[in-house]
Amino acid sequence: MYNVRPRITRILSMIMISALMIPLVSGCTKGEKVANNGKSTQPDTQQEQKEDKKDPVTLKFPIWSTITEDLFTKLDLVNEYKKEHPNVTIELELLKDTEYENTMKIRNSANELPDILPLKSSWLINFKDNILPLDDLDAAKNNMFAADFKVGDHIYGVPESQFNEYVWYRKSIFKEYGLEIPKTWGEFVTAAKTIKDGGKYIPIAMGGKDAWPDYPFNEFMPSLEAGDGDYWSTMATIDEPFTKGQAFYDAYAKIQELYNAQVMGPDPLGVGFDQAKLMFGSNQAAMIALGQWFGSDLKSMTDVDINDVGAFLLPVRNSVDDPFNTISMVDTFFTIPKTSKYPDEAKEFINWFFSDAWYSKYLTEAQLQSTVKDVKIDLGTMFNGAFDVSNLNYVLNKGGNEDYKKIESAIKFDVKKMGQDMMSGKDFNKMMQEMNKSWKNARSK
Repeated sequence: MYNVRPRITRILSMIMISALMIPLVSGCTKGEKVANNGKSTQPDTQQEQKEDKKDPVTLKFPIWSTITEDLFTKLDLVNEYKKEHPNVTIELELLKDTEYENTMKIRNSANELPDILPLKSSWLINFKDNILPLDDLDAAKNNMFAADFKVGDHIYGVPESQFNEYVWYRKSIFKEYGLEIPKTWGEFVTAAKTIKDGGKYIPIAMGGKDAWPDYPFNEFMPSLEAGDGDYWSTMATIDEPFTKGQAFYDAYAKIQELYNAQVMGPDPLGVGFDQAKLMFGSNQAAMIALGQWFGSDLKSMTDVDINDVGAFLLPVRNSVDDPFNTISMVDTFFTIPKTSKYPDEAKEFINWFFSDAWYSKYLTEAQLQSTVKDVKIDLGTMFNGAFDVSNLNYVLNKGGNEDYKKIESAIKFDVKKMGQDMMSGKDFNKMMQEMNKSWKNARSK
């Protein structure tokens, strides 16, 4: 008896220990981490719980275009991103394009910039001290143009899209007057005059009342004439760029010829963009010069026969033997302000935006070209033949360097306002002389 009791006690102890171990092991197999050849077998449900436990983040993301807003709404950007990042809410804010830059300058002064700050290329310089370098971001490394817009030694913005400038035209009206797609500036002006002489249509719809719609002519033609996408910076090295023989003067002389031909209706300065758009959409006007983005506008308009609309590149050259220079724009540079509370989350969002899953779908809907390597977008039948020209040369438009910005600010250089003055009949040569004086004076300081 003396020797039996200890054995019984040990057996009972082992049974109790085993009983205690069962739920522990059982619990491990149901929920806790279990070593499996050095790898975690943590169930998905716990991963999801871990995601749910992340602190909620709201990324403020302003935009300046109703077209972009419509596309983001149609493609459900906010919820698409939330599917992969449930703790992150994208807070979109639509601002007027005419007020966007000033609004951001004011917010910058108050340290209230958003988390993701879209900028135009020409604004990168103004904000460079307040935004983060993005050289190491995957979206920047995979972008074909981000490095072309470095400020100093760093990439500060990742451009969203690439597009060209076109003259949109009505195929039926061109056919009615036996017109071919013009290949030179002279052929373009002649086509407009031919339509005017027919007396049935406005040759070119122009929303001059809003100033900005003259940009395909007044903003881009100096660069096209020079074949220099950074022409504004080049101008900053010249005392009198408004002199005959200089690219700016020669381009503006061509534009003045077009405006003097009165091929933009009886009162182009009394018509805003929306009216001009309707004129083209309703077949009252034969042509309208606007960027690739206008394709989305056309598709959103009711009663527009898209099959009757084509597009060609604005010809500025004098001869078919000259290079056919055409503006290639990259736009909407995604930047991240230094004051963002969530820079890592903002970087993650930008990488996601440029991922295959979202980016191709978005650009196809927007009818814009890709800035990402190896991503091709089908632009549709409206652009058939648009690039069938000899000696085609892409001119990558840039916004001008700091020297140019100083002169622009000092003399309030506004090419779109100059376009309005030219349409109003202001003395062209006098205007060029006055600009030479102002420009030279600003350069000397």
